[in-house]
Amino acid sequence: MSMGLPDGCRERPGMRGRRWIIAGVAAGLLGLAIGATALAAPSIAAIACPQCYGLSDLGGGIYAEQDDDRFREIVAAADRRIGGFYGERTSDARVLICATKDCYSGIGGGGEKGRAFGRWALMLSPDGANETIATHELAHLELHKRLGSAYDTVPDWFDEGLAVLISEDVRYLKPATESDRCLVPHAEAARITGADWDTAGPPGDDRKYLLAGCVVSRWVSEHGGPSAVHTLISELREGKPFSEIV
Repeated sequence: MSMGLPDGCRERPGMRGRRWIIAGVAAGLLGLAIGATALAAPSIAAIACPQCYGLSDLGGGIYAEQDDDRFREIVAAADRRIGGFYGERTSDARVLICATKDCYSGIGGGGEKGRAFGRWALMLSPDGANETIATHELAHLELHKRLGSAYDTVPDWFDEGLAVLISEDVRYLKPATESDRCLVPHAEAARITGADWDTAGPPGDDRKYLLAGCVVSRWVSEHGGPSAVHTLISELREGKPFSEIV
């Protein structure tokens, strides 16, 4: 028995041709949208399709310009540092690593060593392809993942200072064996808490990381270590204002 379309829905002459035209136009518009995204936001396009930008899949969410075990080791070491602070890493990040400046600029990178994107991905430049920078960027993703929808309640200075602390960045902190890890007087560093991060220093100015690292390392130390951050995250997720906690 024929199961054709109901009379009111039967294809009339020309319908099939018009349908193919519509499908073709839709595909073309989709292609234009993807192309526009690649031009306007190459970082987003590269995260969505690393291979489209010449990056090889190294496994474990790592994509790199070169198939080099060194890149796997960098991410594994960063994982261990995140786990050492939080107990485990819960974020599932896509990591894009460039070995050349051309690669990094091609995926939307600038003069920074690395960039984190929300809770999902990070990019590392040739200068940032090391354990410290990888840990710093992964620390951002981990905090954002643990905070969930409360991630935007944490000011940038705390987010950056915590990443400095977790990555043990010796450019901005004294060794962990020191009781006071600040490289500047704490009273001076505290001014970062009242500043807008983007205007706290000119682009490329590392001093604001030094100030933020000092303030956050002191707060974490005085409040029981990493457990204080766990408590902070729980209270923020419950809706408590950041200013009442820190």
